[in-house]
Amino acid sequence: MEDGVRITRLAAPVAAVGAALVLSCAGPTRFIDPEADLPYYQTVGVIPFTSLALDGLAGHKVADIFFTELLHQGFAQVIEPGVLAAAMVRARGGTPPANPWSAAELAKLGEEIGAQGFFMGAVRDYGMERMGRDEFPLVSIEVRLVDAATGRVVWTASQTRRGGPAFPIFGWGEIHTLGELVSKVCRELLEPLPRGQVR
Repeated sequence: MEDGVRITRLAAPVAAVGAALVLSCAGPTRFIDPEADLPYYQTVGVIPFTSLALDGLAGHKVADIFFTELLHQGFAQVIEPGVLAAAMVRARGGTPPANPWSAAELAKLGEEIGAQGFFMGAVRDYGMERMGRDEFPLVSIEVRLVDAATGRVVWTASQTRRGGPAFPIFGWGEIHTLGELVSKVCRELLEPLPRGQVR
Protein backbone atom coordinates (compact mmCIF):
# COMPACT_ATOMS: atom_id res chain seq x y z
CA MET A 1 0.00 0.00 0.00
CA GLU A 2 2.93 2.29 0.83
CA ASP A 3 4.31 1.79 -2.70
CA GLY A 4 0.92 2.69 -4.21
CA VAL A 5 0.80 5.94 -2.21
CA ARG A 6 4.37 6.80 -3.23
CA ILE A 7 3.60 6.21 -6.92
CA THR A 8 0.47 8.41 -6.71
CA ARG A 9 2.45 11.21 -5.07
CA LEU A 10 5.09 11.06 -7.78
CA ALA A 11 2.57 10.94 -10.62
CA ALA A 12 1.13 14.41 -9.95
CA PRO A 13 4.37 16.38 -10.38
CA VAL A 14 5.37 14.24 -13.36
CA ALA A 15 2.01 14.98 -15.02
CA ALA A 16 2.39 18.70 -14.28
CA VAL A 17 5.85 18.74 -15.82
CA GLY A 18 4.52 16.86 -18.83
CA ALA A 19 1.72 19.38 -19.33
CA ALA A 20 4.15 22.27 -19.03
CA LEU A 21 6.47 20.61 -21.53
CA VAL A 22 3.67 20.22 -24.09
CA LEU A 23 2.51 23.84 -23.74
CA SER A 24 6.03 25.25 -23.77
CA CYS A 25 7.08 23.33 -26.91
CA ALA A 26 3.99 23.17 -29.10
CA GLY A 27 4.60 25.00 -32.37
CA PRO A 28 2.25 27.45 -34.05
CA THR A 29 -0.72 26.36 -36.16
CA ARG A 30 -0.64 28.19 -39.50
CA PHE A 31 -2.62 28.57 -42.73
CA ILE A 32 -1.63 30.38 -45.93
CA ASP A 33 -4.12 30.87 -48.75
CA PRO A 34 -2.52 28.96 -51.66
CA GLU A 35 -3.62 31.77 -53.99
CA ALA A 36 -2.19 34.54 -51.82
CA ASP A 37 0.61 36.68 -53.25
CA LEU A 38 2.39 37.62 -50.02
CA PRO A 39 4.98 39.92 -51.68
CA TYR A 40 2.03 42.03 -52.83
CA TYR A 41 1.58 43.28 -49.26
CA GLN A 42 4.18 46.04 -49.22
CA THR A 43 2.39 48.23 -46.65
CA VAL A 44 0.35 46.87 -43.76
CA GLY A 45 -1.19 47.99 -40.50
CA VAL A 46 -1.61 46.26 -37.14
CA ILE A 47 -5.13 46.80 -35.81
CA PRO A 48 -5.30 46.41 -31.99
CA PHE A 49 -6.12 42.82 -31.13
CA THR A 50 -9.30 41.76 -29.37
CA SER A 51 -8.83 40.69 -25.76
CA LEU A 52 -10.66 37.54 -24.69
CA ALA A 53 -8.43 37.22 -21.62
CA LEU A 54 -9.10 38.45 -18.08
CA ASP A 55 -6.86 41.44 -18.79
CA GLY A 56 -9.04 43.71 -20.92
CA LEU A 57 -5.95 45.52 -22.25
CA ALA A 58 -4.18 42.33 -23.32
CA GLY A 59 -5.12 42.87 -26.97
CA HIS A 60 -3.46 46.28 -27.11
CA LYS A 61 -0.38 45.08 -25.21
CA VAL A 62 0.16 42.08 -27.49
CA ALA A 63 -0.51 44.11 -30.66
CA ASP A 64 2.19 46.60 -29.61
CA ILE A 65 4.73 43.80 -29.24
CA PHE A 66 3.58 42.20 -32.50
CA PHE A 67 4.11 45.57 -34.23
CA THR A 68 7.71 45.69 -32.99
CA GLU A 69 8.48 42.11 -34.04
CA LEU A 70 6.89 42.75 -37.46
CA LEU A 71 9.21 45.72 -37.96
CA HIS A 72 12.22 43.58 -37.07
CA GLN A 73 11.08 40.80 -39.37
CA GLY A 74 10.95 43.13 -42.38
CA PHE A 75 7.91 41.59 -44.05
CA ALA A 76 6.50 44.96 -45.14
CA GLN A 77 6.31 48.65 -44.35
CA VAL A 78 4.20 49.03 -41.21
CA ILE A 79 1.93 52.01 -40.63
CA GLU A 80 2.80 53.91 -37.44
CA PRO A 81 0.19 53.09 -34.75
CA GLY A 82 -0.80 56.71 -34.12
CA VAL A 83 -1.40 57.34 -37.82
CA LEU A 84 -3.42 54.12 -38.09
CA ALA A 85 -5.50 54.94 -34.99
CA ALA A 86 -6.50 58.34 -36.40
CA ALA A 87 -7.40 56.78 -39.77
CA MET A 88 -9.45 54.08 -38.04
CA VAL A 89 -11.62 56.73 -36.36
CA ARG A 90 -12.19 58.47 -39.68
CA ALA A 91 -13.02 55.19 -41.44
CA ARG A 92 -15.51 53.96 -38.84
CA GLY A 93 -17.04 57.15 -37.51
CA GLY A 94 -18.80 56.42 -34.24
CA THR A 95 -18.64 52.63 -34.50
CA PRO A 96 -17.41 51.17 -31.17
CA PRO A 97 -13.76 49.98 -31.47
CA ALA A 98 -14.70 46.49 -30.23
CA ASN A 99 -17.16 45.90 -33.08
CA PRO A 100 -15.96 43.56 -35.88
CA TRP A 101 -14.63 45.25 -39.01
CA SER A 102 -16.68 44.96 -42.18
CA ALA A 103 -15.05 44.42 -45.57
CA ALA A 104 -16.22 47.88 -46.64
CA GLU A 105 -14.61 49.53 -43.59
CA LEU A 106 -11.31 47.74 -44.18
CA ALA A 107 -11.33 48.73 -47.85
CA LYS A 108 -11.94 52.37 -46.90
CA LEU A 109 -9.16 52.29 -44.31
CA GLY A 110 -6.71 50.63 -46.68
CA GLU A 111 -7.42 53.16 -49.41
CA GLU A 112 -6.93 56.11 -47.07
CA ILE A 113 -3.54 55.07 -45.71
CA GLY A 114 -2.27 53.12 -48.71
CA ALA A 115 -2.19 49.71 -47.02
CA GLN A 116 -2.74 46.44 -48.87
CA GLY A 117 -3.43 44.41 -45.76
CA PHE A 118 -4.05 44.47 -42.03
CA PHE A 119 -2.92 42.18 -39.24
CA MET A 120 -5.79 41.51 -36.85
CA GLY A 121 -6.02 39.08 -33.97
CA ALA A 122 -7.30 37.91 -30.61
CA VAL A 123 -5.63 37.16 -27.28
CA ARG A 124 -7.29 34.25 -25.49
CA ASP A 125 -4.89 33.83 -22.56
CA TYR A 126 -2.59 36.43 -21.05
CA GLY A 127 -1.47 36.12 -17.47
CA MET A 128 0.68 34.39 -14.88
CA GLU A 129 0.06 30.83 -13.69
CA ARG A 130 1.45 29.26 -10.54
CA MET A 131 3.56 26.12 -10.95
CA GLY A 132 4.71 24.85 -7.57
CA ARG A 133 6.25 27.81 -5.75
CA ASP A 134 6.89 29.82 -8.92
CA GLU A 135 4.74 31.76 -11.37
CA PHE A 136 5.21 31.58 -15.13
CA PRO A 137 3.49 33.38 -18.01
CA LEU A 138 0.82 31.83 -20.23
CA VAL A 139 -0.26 33.35 -23.54
CA SER A 140 -2.57 32.22 -26.34
CA ILE A 141 -2.59 34.36 -29.50
CA GLU A 142 -4.38 34.15 -32.85
CA VAL A 143 -3.29 36.46 -35.69
CA ARG A 144 -4.48 36.82 -39.29
CA LEU A 145 -3.47 38.91 -42.29
CA VAL A 146 -6.56 40.28 -44.03
CA ASP A 147 -6.55 41.69 -47.55
CA ALA A 148 -7.64 45.32 -47.35
CA ALA A 149 -9.50 45.43 -50.66
CA THR A 150 -11.51 42.22 -50.27
CA GLY A 151 -11.54 41.38 -46.55
CA ARG A 152 -10.22 37.91 -47.38
CA VAL A 153 -7.96 36.15 -44.86
CA VAL A 154 -4.72 35.31 -46.66
CA TRP A 155 -2.64 34.10 -43.71
CA THR A 156 -3.41 33.02 -40.16
CA ALA A 157 -1.42 31.62 -37.27
CA SER A 158 -2.10 30.76 -33.64
CA GLN A 159 -0.17 29.48 -30.68
CA THR A 160 -0.58 28.77 -26.98
CA ARG A 161 2.61 28.80 -24.95
CA ARG A 162 3.71 28.77 -21.32
CA GLY A 163 7.01 30.04 -19.95
CA GLY A 164 9.61 28.03 -17.86
CA PRO A 165 10.53 26.12 -15.80
CA ALA A 166 13.89 25.32 -17.31
CA PHE A 167 14.78 21.88 -18.66
CA PRO A 168 18.61 22.05 -18.62
CA ILE A 169 18.99 18.57 -20.09
CA PHE A 170 17.45 19.89 -23.32
CA GLY A 171 19.21 23.25 -23.18
CA TRP A 172 16.01 25.27 -22.69
CA GLY A 173 16.02 28.40 -20.54
CA GLU A 174 13.33 29.85 -18.36
CA ILE A 175 10.92 32.57 -19.48
CA HIS A 176 9.59 34.51 -16.51
CA THR A 177 7.81 37.56 -17.96
CA LEU A 178 4.75 38.00 -20.14
CA GLY A 179 6.56 40.48 -22.38
CA GLU A 180 9.40 38.06 -23.07
CA LEU A 181 7.01 35.20 -23.84
CA VAL A 182 4.77 37.31 -26.10
CA SER A 183 7.82 38.50 -28.07
CA LYS A 184 8.96 34.92 -28.56
CA VAL A 185 5.52 33.75 -29.68
CA CYS A 186 5.16 36.66 -32.11
CA ARG A 187 8.54 35.87 -33.69
CA GLU A 188 7.52 32.25 -34.11
CA LEU A 189 4.17 33.18 -35.65
CA LEU A 190 5.85 35.51 -38.16
CA GLU A 191 8.72 33.17 -39.01
CA PRO A 192 7.34 31.72 -42.28
CA LEU A 193 6.45 35.10 -43.81
CA PRO A 194 8.89 36.49 -46.42
CA ARG A 195 11.69 38.49 -44.86
CA GLY A 196 13.33 41.67 -46.05
CA GLN A 197 10.85 42.51 -48.78
CA VAL A 198 10.57 46.12 -47.58
CA ARG A 199 11.60 48.41 -50.46
